Amino acid sequence: MSALCVRWARIAAAVLLFAAWIALPVRLAMVASAAPQIANEARAVRPTRVAIVFGAAVRGETVSAILYDRVAAAAELYRAGTVKKLLLSGDNRTLDYNEPGAMRRTALALGVADADIALDFAGRSIYDTCYRAHAIWAE
Repeated sequence: MSALCVRWARIAAAVLLFAAWIALPVRLAMVASAAPQIANEARAVRPTRVAIVFGAAVRGETVSAILYDRVAAAAELYRAGTVKKLLLSGDNRTLDYNEPGAMRRTALALGVADADIALDFAGRSIYDTCYRAHAIWAE
């Protein structure tokens, strides 16, 4: 390997180490500041009218494992009486891809009443979903 390549490799390694040195404290600060807002049990969550469940991948009519966990957590909050309604938001851009529909079927199977489910078929971005949810559900 030429001396020039070795020099550039060392520079690249130094830049990566410096970036990691900066990023680690930032990451630790973010985790520490968010920790009080994270609840691991339904009874630890402050009661509210609606819980937003953001979409994730579906395969056919089957929700992915990540999406199932999201819907199951929301259903647990619902059954505990912590939330009254679920807003299921996801992508429905094409006729054969329907995240909110798959989420609804999962929520129903987990014991959520159909009357307590609202669907957001235009949930292509978290910002848009939150903007619409605030406009509809804000007190």
